[in-house]
Amino acid sequence: MQDEVSQTDPWIAFLSVEGLHNRLSFEINLHPGMNIIYGKNGIGKTTLLHIIANLSEADIERFRHLSFRRIEIKNSEGKSVRLEKVNGELSVFINDQKTSFDNETMALSEVEKESVRSVVGERATYLPAFRSVLERMRESNYNPYDERSKPEYEVLHHAEVEAFRLARNDKRIYRRDTASIESNVRKTLRCRQWFGSFVPVVRYPSIMDVVSGLSDEWGSAQVVIGNIDQKQFETAFVEIFSAIAEGSVSTGSQDQAKLLDEIKDLVALDDSRVQGPTRMSAYLQLVNIAEKNADSNQNYGNILEIYRKTLVDRKNGRERVLSPIKDFQDSVNVFLSEKEFKVGGRSTGMVPRLREDNVYIEPRSGKPYGVTALSSGERQIVTMLYSTSRSQFKAGCCLIDEPELSLHVDWQRIILKHIEKQHQGRQIIACTHSPEVGADHEGRVQFFSPRTVEADCEDSDSDEGVGV
Repeated sequence: MQDEVSQTDPWIAFLSVEGLHNRLSFEINLHPGMNIIYGKNGIGKTTLLHIIANLSEADIERFRHLSFRRIEIKNSEGKSVRLEKVNGELSVFINDQKTSFDNETMALSEVEKESVRSVVGERATYLPAFRSVLERMRESNYNPYDERSKPEYEVLHHAEVEAFRLARNDKRIYRRDTASIESNVRKTLRCRQWFGSFVPVVRYPSIMDVVSGLSDEWGSAQVVIGNIDQKQFETAFVEIFSAIAEGSVSTGSQDQAKLLDEIKDLVALDDSRVQGPTRMSAYLQLVNIAEKNADSNQNYGNILEIYRKTLVDRKNGRERVLSPIKDFQDSVNVFLSEKEFKVGGRSTGMVPRLREDNVYIEPRSGKPYGVTALSSGERQIVTMLYSTSRSQFKAGCCLIDEPELSLHVDWQRIILKHIEKQHQGRQIIACTHSPEVGADHEGRVQFFSPRTVEADCEDSDSDEGVGV
């Protein structure tokens, strides 16, 4: 059995639904960490995820578009949220206390919204089953003003702005945020048109969103690295000047040849294509200076030690700044064969013409090419891992619908392990009809088989959408 996951925050422990789509009822117990719900198509798995996602947004209005009699969620602390629908009228209860929810305004108070999230958790990271559609939305030629003309556009846009502010505890909205918010609103409205009005807020990235996001991340990292280099240069200059002023340039305790060898190794490492242009010329100049003064028996050990320490600090600082990018590269490259996913300077040493050219595929043989040329399964891997690792809402649970889509069976077995690494310490709920997805997660797989209940014509006009 898989080890228990340590999760300090409350998690969703129980979910029950009665009269779903006027024909299904079920109860399900959930655990911290990984949960894999296995079942046939069309029995409510997607709706289960949408219920959790919409409640994590405190978007009670969505439930106007779903046929049900009763929904209840309890967390690991025993707190609960319950929704009841009678003759089309919604009632909302928090810890068995009726809220101020009004069926005309379809809204809870801000305090009540926070109480809902104290039960369900913060906003979820949701990976929908219609990912392949979203991956290509940015590449399609639809008119974004079609969405802006819809009456719900402003309401959703305002809610998304507030979501971003709360996620970062920052009232400012940056240029990059503005583009993301606009994209999320358009995707959500379009998907509700295609897949039904109960679809929650959609923040899943297209492949071009990934390219744009990583390009921005790489550019920001270079700015941080430049600042680190500048500070280290200033510190090294002061230390060298101090050594000269104090007359402690040389010392018998420092092995000058050994220091030069260590500096050579550090400079060679610094010459990697990920970290910028070559600096080996600086090392060669040091060697020439040392050789010219070899006959004078002058030892410059203290000065060389300052330079060596500066190179070590720079190496550590750059690795720290670039580690999120490197970790993402490594996660993607587990799935690729005969090629590597790369972010940063190309091995040819050429400066990219466009910002997006910093994200590319490098084959084992041949020229680099863009990530849009990846196969459908490879694109799924890139966007899924990016969504889970770069989500603004990692404080909430992670919901994944059909992680197996477009993936080779070998990838289906390992994809959740890599998503779990990106979302450590959080609850993950994945719904699947592939036995391969849960094959390596013994003890975390549940067979989902709702009961069929007597049909009821109540709420028959609800827009439930396709693919329950």
